Amino acid sequence: MGFSTSGATAVLLVGLLVAVGIAYPVLQGAQEARLSAIDDRDDRTLDLRNSDIELEEARYNETSDELTVTVTNTGSTTLSVPATDLLVDGIYQPVGEDEIAVDGTADRALWQPGETLAFTVEIDESDDPPERVKVVTERGIAETAEVTDVE
Repeated sequence: MGFSTSGATAVLLVGLLVAVGIAYPVLQGAQEARLSAIDDRDDRTLDLRNSDIELEEARYNETSDELTVTVTNTGSTTLSVPATDLLVDGIYQPVGEDEIAVDGTADRALWQPGETLAFTVEIDESDDPPERVKVVTERGIAETAEVTDVE
């Protein structure tokens, strides 16, 4: 075995060590990101299983053209009030902060288990009276109810 064979072997060995030294941190970072994503998915799944709502009532007052929807957080997770949406007859209703109240308090961002969220929405008097409402939370939990009329 001559010097050229030993030199070539040394160059290949150094190249292999450099390649492993470059690849290992990249693979380690990818593995950590993968494990973090799995943990996040498991947390979201647990929150989804522990989330539930019950649509208590949906009442429409024809005199004032107001629709009042009352929903209770019956799950064991805290829900976001701004991320909770209201659909009336299949149409998204943008609801302002002054039209939402959690247990009577208007400026709340969180909706704790056991608390009641109330939407009060003005319906355009030229529209037909609403028939159905749907409330959808940030985790996709939804509840639908028929609207009852109140004079």
